[in-house]
Amino acid sequence: MNKRIFKIRTHYSYAIGFALLFGALFSSCNDSPVPDKTREEAAVSFQMRATAEAYLNNTSIYRFDTNNKFVEKMLNIQRLGENTLSTYTAVGNWNLVLLTCDQDIAKNIFVPTPTASADKAPMWHTPYTDGGNYLSQTPELRYVALSNVLITQNKVTKLETSLYRNVAKIQVILKKYEGFDTIKDGKNTNAYVELLDVPTTLDWNGNLYPSKTTPALSKKALREDFNFKNSVADTVNFIVPAHRGDMYTVGETGGVTLNANPGDSPTNKLKLRVSMPLSGKSYFGKSEDGIEIEYSPKVNSIIQVNVTFRGKTSLDIKVDVKDWGDWIIQKEVFE
Repeated sequence: MNKRIFKIRTHYSYAIGFALLFGALFSSCNDSPVPDKTREEAAVSFQMRATAEAYLNNTSIYRFDTNNKFVEKMLNIQRLGENTLSTYTAVGNWNLVLLTCDQDIAKNIFVPTPTASADKAPMWHTPYTDGGNYLSQTPELRYVALSNVLITQNKVTKLETSLYRNVAKIQVILKKYEGFDTIKDGKNTNAYVELLDVPTTLDWNGNLYPSKTTPALSKKALREDFNFKNSVADTVNFIVPAHRGDMYTVGETGGVTLNANPGDSPTNKLKLRVSMPLSGKSYFGKSEDGIEIEYSPKVNSIIQVNVTFRGKTSLDIKVDVKDWGDWIIQKEVFE
């Protein structure tokens, strides 16, 4: 029998269903297979659809009160089946934050002190590289904050939402170049791109910390080398933390709506430095002190910077902005 392979475009926005159940089903916060008897608890089950396994395995859940004061990190989260996470937590009305990534980010997450305000407590901080000479790449953080989630015993409540990226991508494309040392395939000494004035820190509201107007900035550059093949440079990709603001809202039922006219937009600007080898040294042209990129990074967006660099003659950039497409390709085999 012949097999037909279809490619299906599946939205990668993590529809999450919450089933709030009572019963001794999963591990509780006290390392016991039953709820914590010292407080009234209910089991919480998070069902994630169209979720890559790495994101599912690295999901953390944090509980805040309705005044957005931190209460606890929900511990002993158990994986149940292919796409469900479960744990116990106290009954009541809570704000919940879900944070995940395609890699383990635990060591760079700052768990707030009890009663700390979400808008005043750092959540994520991008570290420097091991040598301390450059800023590390920020991984693809995904985040959602759910307000007024009522958790009660003996009742099932279902919510669906989406975990949006809390980062932006910066793509640098070397469109044309001339007037430099001979460029060989692979990486060439002194051929690289740097981003300057890169924000490093997000708070528990998913916003730049301590504010969108004066975010904490790296004192080191974020650097990536050009990689050439047949004299053409690969696109250089950077990922940086981005301000959530009111870019999207989460409704009472958990649905996420993108805001066409956000009022709480970021204002920070990045700077670009481009180096090409000239006489065996780095040559930056007019980007020596960094050229300001005119658009601020926004969550789930891509800023494309097209560079034309002609030795000592000119260095020009053209900037485009687009949404960061949220799709994956799945292969289904039908017999």
